[in-house]
Amino acid sequence: MTADASDRRDQLWTPRTRPFIASVLALMTFIAFESFAVTTILPVAVADLADTGWYSFAYAATMTTTLFGMVIGGNWADRSGPRRPLVVGGTLFLLGLLLNVVPVDITVFVCGRLLQGAGGGIDSVILYVLIARHIPDASRPRMFGLLTTAWLVPSLAGPVVAGLLTELTNWRVIFGIVLVGSAASLLSLLRATRGARDASTVASRTSGRRAWTHIVGRNGALAVLASGLLIVLHLSAQVNAPSSAAVVVCASFALVVTARHILPAGTLLLRGAPQQLIVLRASLGAGVTTANLYLTLYLQSERGFPPASAGLVIAVAAGGWALGAWCQGRFPSTHVSHRRLIVCATFLVAVGPAGVLTYTATALPLWIVVVACVVMGTGMGIAYPRVSSATLALASPDERGAYSSALQTGESMGIGVVTALAAAVLVGGGTFTTIFAILTGLACATILVACVSGDADERP
Repeated sequence: MTADASDRRDQLWTPRTRPFIASVLALMTFIAFESFAVTTILPVAVADLADTGWYSFAYAATMTTTLFGMVIGGNWADRSGPRRPLVVGGTLFLLGLLLNVVPVDITVFVCGRLLQGAGGGIDSVILYVLIARHIPDASRPRMFGLLTTAWLVPSLAGPVVAGLLTELTNWRVIFGIVLVGSAASLLSLLRATRGARDASTVASRTSGRRAWTHIVGRNGALAVLASGLLIVLHLSAQVNAPSSAAVVVCASFALVVTARHILPAGTLLLRGAPQQLIVLRASLGAGVTTANLYLTLYLQSERGFPPASAGLVIAVAAGGWALGAWCQGRFPSTHVSHRRLIVCATFLVAVGPAGVLTYTATALPLWIVVVACVVMGTGMGIAYPRVSSATLALASPDERGAYSSALQTGESMGIGVVTALAAAVLVGGGTFTTIFAILTGLACATILVACVSGDADERP
């Protein structure tokens, strides 16, 4: 019995899977480090290359192109196997990092961020496909647990380490470290998966490569359109005020129309409990991401804090996220439990922007913001797993894939829109206090949506 238990424990780490697992974890760690580090170093990078009008776009560029990268990556893997899209996605990601290391101006830097998003979106899907191929069913939960750890450690250490390196050297060094580490990890992963071929790869070669239209598909084309509209929204901050307003109105209207076709029917009108949860996830993600992004900028540009100190605030908030995730795991997975925890979490999340709003408008000490960010992070750690679980429980079995995708797509679009709005406020002469007042209002609206979606959970 003991030997059998030991065999089951060792099933994940075998001579065959060990190189693959190590490569995946290394690649995910570098990607996660860059994702959290960029929040800390972006104010310095943008100040070096341009003005703060480009700040939101420089951050959100990766998310705009991740939208269609994920769709294309999934379709491509289904039709030709994972190896080729892994190579293309990895190459785009590395090229984007290279443009971040040696940008001559902000446009080159933003182009690098766009390429990172496209390549990262493709490879994020491919990694899951590879895990399904190389890791046995019984060991996959442990593998996904390791992936969570690969994100948790950078979330706690990444902002502070990046801040210290920026102070001691240069912000370009951060992207250089991620470039070298990601390149080595990708090469190792390609070596570990060498020779893995399947019928889909052979079929794709014998049927002729018609088709980028088959790989992109309708959803991919809509995702490309949504990404383009988000880019237009961010670029509108770079033109004069009257023209900017017209561009924002037109692009926003087109984005709403596009979102109606990308997201499940009724989502934008809050019709249906799963649809309401999609909106809830988008609102939570957009509000918290924008709050962290502009808090970092505010601390460095207005209060004079060095990057490491600003990064420490973000790292502490990530610790709250881990605490919230642990706490919610102590409760049962029922509709009633989902509802109560989600509603409670939205109140906790609202403390974050409200606390920062108070800080920007008064002379309160920084520890008030730190506490508010920990509370906000705790709320997010509670909300994310419960929103996902509740959505999957409410969706029918044949719709779970679509709703899982919609949770991520809706959040990416929400972040793009809210960060573009924040950039427009600053470029238009607004203040950080205005931005956090808007985010506090969004948090209050999120509480209302959570209460409505909770009621919907109990309706037959």
